[in-house]
Amino acid sequence: MTEFENLKVGDVVTRMLGGTIPMRLSVSAITDRIITCSAWQFDKATGAEIDEDLGWGPPPLMTGSYLDPSKTAYVTSCGRADDAETGSGGVFG
Repeated sequence: MTEFENLKVGDVVTRMLGGTIPMRLSVSAITDRIITCSAWQFDKATGAEIDEDLGWGPPPLMTGSYLDPSKTAYVTSCGRADDAETGSGGVFG
């Protein structure tokens, strides 16, 4: 089981840009391989950001950002967390 196995739409994840800048995002879609947060896609197994234009992805590719599983907020009620990113700039914590 991966760190993101129990992730659901509406949960809040933290994208670590460059490994140092946190950005909270709300999960908008999930497949068996990809976590989507608005305009961003991440590999479900590793958390690595997928960006074909930049050549980013899970190993053996490199990536400039990843999801930090230790900073995931599982939302138990309907809807998304109020303080999550909606795709228009980001909330830094």
